[in-house]
Amino acid sequence: MTTAQATGVLATCESLQDIINIAATAEAFAVTALGGALDNAAKGLLALNAEQQQTLRAARAEEKAHYDFLISASAKPTTTTFTIPDPRLVTDVPTFLGTLVILEEAFIAAYIAAAQEFAILGQAKYAQVALQIGAVEAEHRAGVRFYAIQAGVLSGTPNDVAFEKALFASIGEAASALQQLGFIGGSGTKITYPGPGEIDTTGVTQLTP
Repeated sequence: MTTAQATGVLATCESLQDIINIAATAEAFAVTALGGALDNAAKGLLALNAEQQQTLRAARAEEKAHYDFLISASAKPTTTTFTIPDPRLVTDVPTFLGTLVILEEAFIAAYIAAAQEFAILGQAKYAQVALQIGAVEAEHRAGVRFYAIQAGVLSGTPNDVAFEKALFASIGEAASALQQLGFIGGSGTKITYPGPGEIDTTGVTQLTP
């Protein structure tokens, strides 16, 4: 990190409550969006195979575990209603996979920023959990990239970075990115947390930090 980046983080450090509120909002969105995608897959509207669906069910359960932890820490999501700006996001496999990679990279970067802010605030336990969650988001990214490469959407290798991208100086910037992409407060189809279908934790362990 450059001196300018470090100064930016210090200058924009949010409160503990604001950080966990924004993180809970992002996790609520992830649970809801994955629920919609899985529902469409079950209806034959999104052509995901059985392995891909199981992987997404596990990811959804993990995002729900992140959300539950944040709520237990008194987080209050800023909204639990989201928008899908383009219907192809949940009907067209290349669009879905390509967008999901972008979203996972944003979530990873959000938790990198959160970990920095927690460290500045002297919140070692929350910094640890931010790293634990960010590591799982990175697993999601690699998994989705694997399927995207199989589908010809992307090229290269699934695990293609030695250091994840630190895209944001604060977690608030990550929330702004979701707004700019049209997933929060957009004009598309509205979806409400937790989305359709039950949370399926099959094969998922370590549901708490």
